[in-house]
Amino acid sequence: MIFRSFPLKVTSLCVALLLSYAVHSARNASVVSLFVPIEVKNIPEDKAIVKPAKRGVQLTLKGPSFLIGQVASSPPAIKIKLPDTGEDRVSVTIQRTDVALPSSIEVLSIEPSQIDFVFEPLERQDLRVEVSRVGKLERDLILESVEVAPRVVTVRGPRSEVKALKTIEAEPLNLSEIDSSTEVTLGLRSLGASINPSTRTVIVKVTVGEPPTEKVFANRAIELRVGSGVGAFVTQPERVTVTVSGSPALLATVSDQSVIPYIRVADLAGSGSVSRKIEVELPQGIKVVSVEPSSVSVQRQETTATKSAVRRR
Repeated sequence: MIFRSFPLKVTSLCVALLLSYAVHSARNASVVSLFVPIEVKNIPEDKAIVKPAKRGVQLTLKGPSFLIGQVASSPPAIKIKLPDTGEDRVSVTIQRTDVALPSSIEVLSIEPSQIDFVFEPLERQDLRVEVSRVGKLERDLILESVEVAPRVVTVRGPRSEVKALKTIEAEPLNLSEIDSSTEVTLGLRSLGASINPSTRTVIVKVTVGEPPTEKVFANRAIELRVGSGVGAFVTQPERVTVTVSGSPALLATVSDQSVIPYIRVADLAGSGSVSRKIEVELPQGIKVVSVEPSSVSVQRQETTATKSAVRRR
């Protein structure tokens, strides 16, 4: 039984040796150059690395092709621990032993082999959020207001970079996508890998409305607003036409009685007349477009009949 299995064992050993030779032979070896990132583990809490901007080295590796392919598809990070010198500039030499690789892979070169890390103190600063607008609203809508919350965002980063910042931009607000008053969440644009904002999104409250229309209130009596004991007055003419504007929905609720043209009259010496400009009392949200005529003549009236017709306020 033992002699029967012996040839099979010899054959298996030969196949294994041939496979090992095929894998590790020079003909099956590959050389590759790839960028490997560096991870710094003990950065001081009150400082940030400002140089080098690109943390990594270029490795040239040699080894079995199948292993080289695996490493190239997922390069290992080089993890280093900085010496605790308290200085703002630290030089670190990258050793071959810092690279976690299979033993059958050879490190031919590391470029650069020495890296100078430069630190800066961390700073905080409040930045105003800017929201640009793109697109247009539908024709039958107008933009009434745009409110951003939070209006100010606090950022933290290296002193030189933070001091150079004035504002922080959000993604553009696309007005063409808005068909009613709404709230939109917009992301903040990145200020760089070293700058950390207190929030990465803002809420934009957009209020839209219908274009204002006009409405005419004709033959409205002028109200005289006089002080007590001042006397009675008459105007010429006694009635005016008032044109107002507002949203269609709001104008629909406005009645004749809520549109009150008036003038304020102080005591007038003698029986002469003076010209006074018409003012108009209106519901909130309604605006005066015009008053015809815009001013009237005011004259003292001493008769009892006229006094009883004056409305006092």
